[in-house]
Amino acid sequence: MNDKLKVAYRHLLYVAMLDTRNYCQSRDKPSRNPVVWFKQYHGSRTAGAIADWLHNLAYYSSIDFDGFDEPRFWEEHDYICSRFLHDNLQRYRRIFDECLSNKFYVC
Repeated sequence: MNDKLKVAYRHLLYVAMLDTRNYCQSRDKPSRNPVVWFKQYHGSRTAGAIADWLHNLAYYSSIDFDGFDEPRFWEEHDYICSRFLHDNLQRYRRIFDECLSNKFYVC
């Protein structure tokens, strides 16, 4: 795997890590409202799905992507996108592609 791909995968991991924090950590004051509880519950499920998808990416990043299976990684991404249709998880592929094409300032 070339260095540009490694940077894009690591950037994706960073962005998704920030997202998982936002999905599962409410910034609001405690609430007894069931609508708020449902929203927080759904957010925690989304964060869990993202974490399940990315845990191997974090491992392979730590060993410089030796043995990383890119097709399987993106198949798993498609799967979580189909499970969480309303969370725009497809954006992770766009973030990755933009990083590869240098459209994103961090890469």
